[in-house]
Amino acid sequence: MVFKIAGWVFSFEQVRTWLEKQGQKHQHLPDEFLATDLNYWFKERDIDYLWAVGTDYPRGSLQPVIVLVRRRREDPKSTVFRFYHVRELDADREVKKQVLEESGLKDEDLPWVTVADPFFRC
Repeated sequence: MVFKIAGWVFSFEQVRTWLEKQGQKHQHLPDEFLATDLNYWFKERDIDYLWAVGTDYPRGSLQPVIVLVRRRREDPKSTVFRFYHVRELDADREVKKQVLEESGLKDEDLPWVTVADPFFRC
């Protein structure tokens, strides 16, 4: 059994671009606090359908990213290295349109991914 998340991958630079376009102060924040700041910003805006998670992607790459999570769950049939990928649904694509409008990013800039064990507990 493993905890999985599914959403879009953002670089720290992409998150900073998005925050800047929305008038959010972020320059004082080190990269490791950007996901937390995004989550506070979502809470202020009553957005309960997004969750920013800092992790490495791909796993073991030591490439830190922020995944903008749309879905999360414990998967009893998966392991860290063998898991089912979560498909991006139409409802997810509707949310992505809003994110793209606010951030100025392009659709291809934000790939949809599934990450097993994003907090490296296994």
